[in-house]
Amino acid sequence: MDAVRYIHAADLHLDTPFQGLSREAAREGHLTRLLQNAAGTALERLIRLCEAERPHFLILAGDIYNQEQRSIKAQLQLRDGCVRLQRLGIPVFIAHGNHDPLSSRLTSVEWPDNVTIFGETVERRPVMRDERVVALVHGISHARQQESRNLAKNFSRDTAHDDAFQIGVLHCAVEGQRNHDRYAPCALSDLLDSRLDAWALGHIHERDILQRTPFIAYSGNTQGLHINEQGPRGCLSVTATNDGSGWICREKFVPLSSVQWQQRLLELNDVAHIDEVEQRLLTTLDDASRETGPECEALIVRVRCTGRTPLDMLLREPATQAELTERTLHLSSASPKIWLKDLVVETRPPAERAEYLQREDLLGETMRLMEAMRTDPALLRSLAGPALDPLFRHPRFRGALDAPDDEETRRLLDEAERLCADLLEAR
Repeated sequence: MDAVRYIHAADLHLDTPFQGLSREAAREGHLTRLLQNAAGTALERLIRLCEAERPHFLILAGDIYNQEQRSIKAQLQLRDGCVRLQRLGIPVFIAHGNHDPLSSRLTSVEWPDNVTIFGETVERRPVMRDERVVALVHGISHARQQESRNLAKNFSRDTAHDDAFQIGVLHCAVEGQRNHDRYAPCALSDLLDSRLDAWALGHIHERDILQRTPFIAYSGNTQGLHINEQGPRGCLSVTATNDGSGWICREKFVPLSSVQWQQRLLELNDVAHIDEVEQRLLTTLDDASRETGPECEALIVRVRCTGRTPLDMLLREPATQAELTERTLHLSSASPKIWLKDLVVETRPPAERAEYLQREDLLGETMRLMEAMRTDPALLRSLAGPALDPLFRHPRFRGALDAPDDEETRRLLDEAERLCADLLEAR
């Protein structure tokens, strides 16, 4: 049987707002326009990719829109793209997710005949070539925003088309995926039990291949939405071939994001002059820019300053950070355009911790306690837990904040140590 080629994209979030930029960067009209159009630009690039590669079908695995009350502009843009693919005979299969469930208000958009929008029960749709079924696409959408059912258990192979390539489309959280809401949760074994040849998944914004045979993949999102979604984002172009014993899938990542986010480290050990800080900062931003691909039009960077430096206190002044940021604004006319989102100062004074640990005063006693917590995670949890618990139990924050994990707690300890050194040493 000939190869089956498909493109898998998910989490387009077409009407998403971008937040978290500095006030200075937000004033840049060109950056504002780039951000407003970024998700739509990724969609346009996705449609052009389909027009160029002519796959057997396109899959959109959920969260095509960012909000339940999806914008008319976003729907019409997607509809127009599907019309273009209809002219080429390319089917489009859409499953809705937690951000755009079927229960949300629908605007009157007439979809072309090549579009299948999966309902709240599993449906199967054939992909035809030369009057034969070359693939069978199974899919289901979220019925509601808080979809708690294990939808993967409803999928099963169609034995009537056993020779065809069969793929499942699902927006879900597979067991083991951290830091994501547990919508439509399932285990990897649930996907395997279906006996499908491949799965095109959505919901997790990081690209991830969970298994090769059968091929189970998250494509990641098509456009990074904030500073923690770093690097190029896009889709997977997949070719499936049958070697006689089963279907083998080979994927190619295709970047689509016009705006990219990065976090970089700026090492300032023993740096004593602010002009050297500026030079190292500009070099760091230039290095970040050189690592981007040609698809990147704008790069937004968070720079973390580390190391022991006599400039520690000066760098922590908001005015210093604002002035250093202003000194980088000329990079917004570079290619790609570069904006410094913010400076995160994690430097330390030149004094060594060993000196503090030997002191017989309040600072020394405090440092020894912190050192004990650093080497004994159980002690750290026993002291940090009760101290932080009122914050996470507060009615205003209980639903908005997650308790810190061990790594985050250690970072809080490092910051507390620095503050104690600054405040107690000053006394």
